[in-house]
Amino acid sequence: MPVGAQVSDDPATQQQPAQIDPSNSPDPIKQGFLKTFLKDEGRIWTSPFRRSSYSSRAFPKYVLPFTIVTGALIATDHRTANVLPNTTEQSKWSLRVSQIGASYSLAGMAATLYLVSKATGNKKAREVGFLGAEAIAHSQIVALVLKAAAQRERPLDFQTNHSGGTGFGNGGDAFPSGHASGSFALATVFAYEYGREHRWVPYASYGLASVVAASRISGQKHWVSDIFVGSTIGFLIGRYVYKVHHDPGVDGIVSKHAERLIPQRFGMTAHHGAMVGWNW
Repeated sequence: MPVGAQVSDDPATQQQPAQIDPSNSPDPIKQGFLKTFLKDEGRIWTSPFRRSSYSSRAFPKYVLPFTIVTGALIATDHRTANVLPNTTEQSKWSLRVSQIGASYSLAGMAATLYLVSKATGNKKAREVGFLGAEAIAHSQIVALVLKAAAQRERPLDFQTNHSGGTGFGNGGDAFPSGHASGSFALATVFAYEYGREHRWVPYASYGLASVVAASRISGQKHWVSDIFVGSTIGFLIGRYVYKVHHDPGVDGIVSKHAERLIPQRFGMTAHHGAMVGWNW
């Protein structure tokens, strides 16, 4: 049966599309969140080991440039760290700005948006809040694991200890930046959700995330390469969460290729035929 089709005893009314209300999209928090979250986390960690990640198109277009840029930034981190005056006042104000991108600040934004949308019935904002929170959580988990593996000293600690090399393996937690990954994860969800309707949203979202990321450099908490890798991780995770879990119903679009169909309403037509509406 076609999605949203109407079946009736009257031939004149057969195959007429049923009215599907986008506001009836299911609440994602009730759709087995923990199981889905763990499944997504597994996909995120296994993606570097999939052959498709290094296809003939992906490798030269994304993987190779990312690797080259990351290596170049790591090699020049000491020089770029000394470009700014690095005064006490600079660090103080930079750290204040960077609190916008702290995990608790970002989670608070997403949670507030979700709760307000639940109260107002705004399904679009509800999805943004929910997917934003999920993207932040994934980005922070990935960042924390990589920090523990890299153990890179932060710029201030590096200067104090007079360590040699690039600072990796010295017991620090600089690489990658958690503030940058979380900020770009949330910004990406906002950009994808609202970018088609409001062209200024991607500029504002990514602009604010970039300010947060830059403040971590000027606050002498991160090297440039930490910010680049963290921002990339956040963008990729935010994009993944949106692409996999975005509900076209909140945009008023009915997909023909739904992986999961959830019955929304059952009823009888005026001609005593059954009418079924689906959403996913």
